[in-house]
Amino acid sequence: MSPLTLDGADARLRVRLREEEQNGSAFAFRGRLVALGLVAVWLMFAAGPMRVGVGVGACVAMMASAWLVYAARASRFAKPILIGVTLLDVTVIAVATLVPIPGAPDGGLWLEQVFGRRSLFLYLVIYLTASALSYSARTVVLTGAASLVALVGSFVWTALDLARASGIDLLATADQLMDLWPTVRLLFARLIGPGFVTPEAFLIQQLVFMSLCTGFIAVAVWRARLHLGRTLLAESGRNNLARYFSPNLVDRLAGAEHDFEAGRESKATVLFVDIVGFTRLMERQPPQLTIDFLRVFHEHMADCIFRHGGTLDKFIGDGVMATFGTPDSQPDDESRALQCALDMVRTVDGWNRGRQMRGLLPVRISVGVHAGPVLMGTIGSRNRLEYSAVGDTVNVASRLERLSRSHDALVVTSVETLEAARASAGFEPAAAARFCAIGPVPVPGRGRPVDICVVPAGAE
Repeated sequence: MSPLTLDGADARLRVRLREEEQNGSAFAFRGRLVALGLVAVWLMFAAGPMRVGVGVGACVAMMASAWLVYAARASRFAKPILIGVTLLDVTVIAVATLVPIPGAPDGGLWLEQVFGRRSLFLYLVIYLTASALSYSARTVVLTGAASLVALVGSFVWTALDLARASGIDLLATADQLMDLWPTVRLLFARLIGPGFVTPEAFLIQQLVFMSLCTGFIAVAVWRARLHLGRTLLAESGRNNLARYFSPNLVDRLAGAEHDFEAGRESKATVLFVDIVGFTRLMERQPPQLTIDFLRVFHEHMADCIFRHGGTLDKFIGDGVMATFGTPDSQPDDESRALQCALDMVRTVDGWNRGRQMRGLLPVRISVGVHAGPVLMGTIGSRNRLEYSAVGDTVNVASRLERLSRSHDALVVTSVETLEAARASAGFEPAAAARFCAIGPVPVPGRGRPVDICVVPAGAE
């Protein structure tokens, strides 16, 4: 079985989240291309002629790194590449923002201007906000940690540059920690004074960056809501399918992994179970009580089928048809089918004890099991389709179930089915010993007799 079938809803949620993280990488790649393009255009107008090349070059480098994350999103190296690219991007942002243009005249206080405009901080805020598009908390935390390191580094770098411009050697006084911070504090107090940066530049830049951040956050929330809606719809659809199909088919049908309309032949074990004397049992009962009785019976039988990994093919009045080995054949199909048949007998026996305590008549079932080739596919009309098994194996299993009446048996199976169950792992000798050989018997609608074994009615 697939991990989805084994682990249930938790596994399906993990798979969906993993898919969303990969989709998030693709979405973040496209979003980053747009944002970096806008930043590059902004720099062409806002930055001086000597800084345009550095800014645009940084944008191109980050576009390339974004493509690397996008290309490796599904590989086993995705996480290491993401860590390396995040550190690289933060470094590119810091260097492109803080390092003065080579050859520019000294004394321009470039670092101080950058710090006063909060340029590095705002670029890092945009980068951090964009990481939300990845739909991965780890990516956001990693980006935030790298950004914090870059901010602390920019603080130290700016302090050293301010001290150098003021003729103060901070490194020489680093051993006197009590005196170091007041000196740095005075330097930064002057730096962030109200007259250092023009109001127009400060306001426009904050508006531009805040708009970008708002867009990223809005898109991230939109994607989260969209994903939640898709998840709820998918789970709702799966729950609807689960009302009509067995668990080992629901995920396959919901995911459309196979073309179920195309018939294909495979080996399977078919089981039929029916209530003996149903008409007599339900005579003089109101219709609603009959429906309630059938619902309880069908629920008991479906639980047994699902418990042993079978596929509930269909309900047929007071009977049930199940297959083992569909949609994929397993080595122990015969063993699980016969164990399911014995489990059905035990389940009905327990149900009867409760019925008898309420003064109700006991229920007796008959089960027929046969293994062989079947044709699996979707049959029916355009408005009412059914995934079912057809073929001679199905017919023989149905006929064996009917033979239980004439042999006073609870379970009837073919010898080859029982031998295959014995040869597979998991079929206990005690269970096999309960079957008695009858020999070849004629089967209606079949030219050759079938060698059968039965579990007598008195065996329970």
